[in-house]
Amino acid sequence: MRFGHPKVRLTEKYDGRNDLRDHLARWTKVYRSEPHPEWVHLFYHNLDIIPVNWYLGIELCHGTVEWDILREGFLMTFNFEDGFKSINEALQ
Repeated sequence: MRFGHPKVRLTEKYDGRNDLRDHLARWTKVYRSEPHPEWVHLFYHNLDIIPVNWYLGIELCHGTVEWDILREGFLMTFNFEDGFKSINEALQ
């Protein structure tokens, strides 16, 4: 399987400090022309170290292949709006 290369790429990786929903909205807009099954694999390239570790655990251990499942898991895992300002604060 060959993955496409969108003309526009996100240069900002999600690191837990920027707005999660905004990042997903921008990411979806950039990759909207790609087939949804490829989104699961393309998403990896826009994550910083801690989110990448989460992704690898989900993808490699559980074999998540559906974008909607990955997206919901990402939102549930990294949504700190209620209690923490960033992922670093949440981990302390």
